[in-house]
Amino acid sequence: MDRASILGDAIEYLKELVQRINDLHNELESTLPSSSLTPTTSSFHPLTPTPATFPSRIKDELGPSSSPGLNGQPARVEVRLREGKAVNIHMFCGRRPGLLLSIIRALDNLGLDAQQAVISCFNGFSMDIFRAEQCKEGQDINPENIKAVLLDSTGFPNMI
Repeated sequence: MDRASILGDAIEYLKELVQRINDLHNELESTLPSSSLTPTTSSFHPLTPTPATFPSRIKDELGPSSSPGLNGQPARVEVRLREGKAVNIHMFCGRRPGLLLSIIRALDNLGLDAQQAVISCFNGFSMDIFRAEQCKEGQDINPENIKAVLLDSTGFPNMI
């Protein structure tokens, strides 16, 4: 396949996804009273209903712990040493505004350069850094110190 065909297929697929999203919004609008779709400060998109207004069928499909803004989840951080001056970091905690920024700042303050990361905000906040290297000379990589700083940046400083 040439590039034009690949792009054409990708465009068609995106159109299908947009249509599917619109269909789901229409379904939600038809099953919920119109007053429940009013925007709230915790909503990301004005048409996204809050978790309390989800029909029970949707709540069952999503599961009990998938509502946005799960601040009651305990934070977990795992730091593993790799060869040289590198570490792997796995982190999971509840979402809050500015969390990713505070984590990136904490990594920067520790002198760590994240080379590959996967971040998800679905069902809480999850981050996997597959390789973070020490970029500042003279600083020692201590997994427990990294863990404590990251927990502190999430707002859970006493959970080591």
